[in-house]
Amino acid sequence: MRPTVTTDPIYELMRSYLEIDGVLAAILVSDQGLVVNGAQSGQIDIDTISALVVDTLTSAQRFGVEAGVGRVDTLTVEFEELSVLLAPFDHDLMLALVGTPGAFLRNGGLPLM
Repeated sequence: MRPTVTTDPIYELMRSYLEIDGVLAAILVSDQGLVVNGAQSGQIDIDTISALVVDTLTSAQRFGVEAGVGRVDTLTVEFEELSVLLAPFDHDLMLALVGTPGAFLRNGGLPLM
């Protein structure tokens, strides 16, 4: 009897983001800042980034409430050495894409697959 080979469809989805020019990591992050699933190419500390996603979103959500502009939908942050794009994935999960500087600006925002 042959062993059954199964693939993780969520991992395959995360891995597919790596095909977008400039994307170095795709991470599915829980509302507690834990890595649920992810794929990466290169030396990206996905655990640290995931932990910081919660604090970043909390600050952005506070901004939306205080400024009266609504809830956060998609958030892009540009740093000297990388870019981070945060987008809702599910009611308690966020998609964090990590890329080279300007990666999400070059691709016109959220890279849809």
